[in-house]
Amino acid sequence: MNKITRNLNLKTLLIFALAAFFPLESIAQQVHTYVDRDSIRVGETFVYSIVLEGNYSLLSYPDQNTFEGDLEVLSRRRYQVTSRKDSLVYNLQYFDVEDLVIPSQGIDLNVAGNDTTVYTSRVPLFFKTTLAEEDEEFRPLKPIFDFARAWWLYVLLFLLTVLLAWLAYYYYKRYQEKAIAGPPPDFVPESFNNPLLALKNTISQLEEEIPQDTPEQNERFYIQIGDAIRLYLKQVYKFNALEMTSGEIINHLQSENVSYDLLKSVRKVLNEADLVKFANFNPDFEQKRSAHKTAVNFYETAEVIDKERIDYLRYQHEENQKEALEEHKKSVQEYYNEL
Repeated sequence: MNKITRNLNLKTLLIFALAAFFPLESIAQQVHTYVDRDSIRVGETFVYSIVLEGNYSLLSYPDQNTFEGDLEVLSRRRYQVTSRKDSLVYNLQYFDVEDLVIPSQGIDLNVAGNDTTVYTSRVPLFFKTTLAEEDEEFRPLKPIFDFARAWWLYVLLFLLTVLLAWLAYYYYKRYQEKAIAGPPPDFVPESFNNPLLALKNTISQLEEEIPQDTPEQNERFYIQIGDAIRLYLKQVYKFNALEMTSGEIINHLQSENVSYDLLKSVRKVLNEADLVKFANFNPDFEQKRSAHKTAVNFYETAEVIDKERIDYLRYQHEENQKEALEEHKKSVQEYYNEL
């Protein structure tokens, strides 16, 4: 019995000691926190309430500066239901894209003449996205993952570098070659080669070279007369008279409705040249003078009949020279542009 009594006395002393250090009124203070939702979207408002119960004298509630970061206090209102129950309601707005934890808030009280501070509980709120499931590109960036390096990009970059280097070398070499070669030479216009004048010069030269009785000289004389007339026909009438037989030339001129006098002179000169060349005909000096006279008659006839043809050939030559001059100017301009 003495032992039991002694234990009870110790417990009673302990209770009184605790009461001395922690008054009963302070132990009776209770703080509750409430929010009107468990998740929140960016830009939404919500209500955060603090309810205080007990026997106390209130010193101060948390002011709006205690809510920092992405919380904005829109309003704050206090409600005192009874002398033992008091509350404060905050209207808050949230600006972030992740979960929110409202930290513990301190409330200063006076209980039985003693100042004390009680604390609210931490309140978690989960972030709730406002995007639809298909709007994935607007969601917050996910962590960066390491992917295997694409080796072919390095190969492509290397090939591109080689190509650019080759092009640079190629154009540099072209620049050097052009710089060494210099600009195109000056344009020198070509004078008009008058077929009629060339025929006249050949016939005049042959008059001084009429051979004596040597067969080889006779053959060369007639061939020169025939070739002079053939060349004239090729240049003026635009057919390959140098490669045609005498008969083919006559037929072609007849199809072109050439003047009878001109055709007659051509036939006589070419026929006599064929006799000397193929039939071993050995003309005397007078026959050779007559052949030369026939060639002169051909020239005099062509000078009259072919005047319009010769003028047209001169006009074509002048136009070709103009085109050649323009091409030369372009070449010079391109040369200086590329330097």
